[in-house]
Amino acid sequence: MYLRGLAQRSIRFAQRQTHDFKLMLVRRALHGVAFGLSTQFNSVYATLLGADSVQLGSLESVANAISALSAMPTGWFIDRYSLRKVFLLGTAVLVVSRLLYFVAPHWAWLYPAIILSYLGMRITCTSCTVTCAAELPNEERATGRGLCRTLASPVGLVTPLLAAWLVSQFGGIQVPGIRPLYAIQVVIFAGIFVLLLTKLSDSHAGEPSGSGQPVRLGFVAIFKQGPDVVFLMFVMALMELPWVIIQPFMPVYAHEFKGANEFMLSGIAMARTLVPMLTSIPLGRLADKHGRKKFLFAIAPLAYVAILCLVLAPTSGVGASLFLLLYGVLFGFNSISIALASSMAAEIMPQEQMGHWIGLISLFRGLLSIPAPLIGGLIWEHIGPQYVFLLAIAIDAFLRLPLLALVRETLHLQKR
Repeated sequence: MYLRGLAQRSIRFAQRQTHDFKLMLVRRALHGVAFGLSTQFNSVYATLLGADSVQLGSLESVANAISALSAMPTGWFIDRYSLRKVFLLGTAVLVVSRLLYFVAPHWAWLYPAIILSYLGMRITCTSCTVTCAAELPNEERATGRGLCRTLASPVGLVTPLLAAWLVSQFGGIQVPGIRPLYAIQVVIFAGIFVLLLTKLSDSHAGEPSGSGQPVRLGFVAIFKQGPDVVFLMFVMALMELPWVIIQPFMPVYAHEFKGANEFMLSGIAMARTLVPMLTSIPLGRLADKHGRKKFLFAIAPLAYVAILCLVLAPTSGVGASLFLLLYGVLFGFNSISIALASSMAAEIMPQEQMGHWIGLISLFRGLLSIPAPLIGGLIWEHIGPQYVFLLAIAIDAFLRLPLLALVRETLHLQKR
């Protein structure tokens, strides 16, 4: 009954939204299918191609650097020229990225592949965020973002299992077993490109300007919105920083130290998808009614418990499987936190500055993320693998949450 009622409310909510928001729902689902095929195998694939822990961290750090440098130009181009063209560019970059993953004969080939992957992700995610910010009113924004995640979740549950089955059919966790996943991704991202080319409107295009002065004034206007802007920039950056540190190492840690095979790695990904599927819309509706901050504080400890489940899991057997699956379930709440924080970011800025603002957040977040995976690799190599994950808890609990306490609730905040 709960799922039926949830489905009916979701359909009614989606039906009253705009064409472009509905298109973003479809794009997000297809995007989730594509990335869900290989997310749990990317790091393992790099190690199978010869990368050690430091080299694995360096791949992510280089990609973060390029992604950060692209953040501001993406926001500026969206505001001044065409959201549709920027969206198409980012999707085309993702096609090329997955093609490079597919043909890579050595781990060093993954540098251009992962750089283009992060570049394409930054462009498409910024474009999607700007689209949703423009199409959704404040009072329905968190619900809309929750709906986006909820509709993507069923395919997110099925896709990792499909990926595990494909890997097992092609030979298990080895290079020939993982490589075909990237060929399938090329096809899916090409399909998304065609969908955006034929269906996305160009209603969010800006007016070209040959002068640099309006651009400078645009960024100056951002900081005139008050001190919440600076605090929220740090909160958004620190929200992702801990998970950027652990992201490349979690599958390797689970595989090498906890005995996870391809099906368990996919099971973790499926468990991580389950929570957003069941709770994104209800929690989004509550956040739209009562505010975002209290939910962000309430959800944070669940990610810490998740990481402790990963670190404390037995090295093999049923106990290891249960701990790893529990890690996936609890860590699923983290994506809801990111959605709520994104809603806060959208609510403190006027619409005409949204591209600049989202680009500025992405730049700052990316700059902080550049050294994070490399630092994680050095900690893994010289101190111990488990300390990579414990560092993530410390950063979030002792840096992000105190800063979040300084930000005003944004639900009914009047933009200047």
